[in-house]
Amino acid sequence: MLIAHLTDAHLGLDPGGLVGRIEPAAALRRALAHVRGLGTPADVLLLSGDLTESGADADYQTLRRLFDEELPGHRHHQPRVLAVGGNHDLPLRARQHLADWMPAPDNLPPGLVCVKAEHGGLHFIGLDTVVPGQPHGELGSAQLDWLATTLQSLAGQPVLIFMHHPPMLTGMAAMDDCGLRHGRAELARLIAAHGQVQLVAAGHMHRPILGALGGAPVVVAPSTSHQIELDLNPNAPLAVRLEPPMIGLYRWTPEDGIACHFSHVQAFDGPFPI
Repeated sequence: MLIAHLTDAHLGLDPGGLVGRIEPAAALRRALAHVRGLGTPADVLLLSGDLTESGADADYQTLRRLFDEELPGHRHHQPRVLAVGGNHDLPLRARQHLADWMPAPDNLPPGLVCVKAEHGGLHFIGLDTVVPGQPHGELGSAQLDWLATTLQSLAGQPVLIFMHHPPMLTGMAAMDDCGLRHGRAELARLIAAHGQVQLVAAGHMHRPILGALGGAPVVVAPSTSHQIELDLNPNAPLAVRLEPPMIGLYRWTPEDGIACHFSHVQAFDGPFPI
């Protein structure tokens, strides 16, 4: 199975002084075209939040239109799209527009927009880390209890968890301040107890970052639009970095587990036989 991971499209963003250099819709279109052109077709396409800049209906409609145009239905192969909201989204509104991308689990506590799906023998669980009106994320007790029950029902089966705020500290202090403030230790215990979580995939940081939690790898994919400057000085201010965009590509098989790659959306040249 091949999983493509796109995140932080921020459709509807006003780029201010970077107009013409940050174009979220055009950048997402290029990323989708890259997915479409992969030599091995993607089976699943994960979207880990900040689909839009402000949760406007028109921006979710644009998101759907871009996918319909760049990933048209094919009778032989069409990737399964799964999405969660981010702190810039309105998750309940997102589900109104993207219900097929955000299948609602049974027994979910009210107000949460989590996702549960199975594809190709791998179980996908999308967590809702959004705190309304706040940039940081949390996993509250109701969601953690639901997750514990869900993982127990999937005992011995492979699981991929995806979420917006990554459950790790990165050393980018300004972004860590608006990261996952509550629930990380509890999530680590649940992952360790299950023992078959193949990957935790996240966004929010606008950088490619690797880590681990509860014995499972954590991968943060970069934004399809623009990146945050990598500065590990604890007093560093936030700054945008215009880097060649990448997407996450994760190969999974029941026999070999997970292998994680980052793929440049626009290659400079090549490949050349060697």
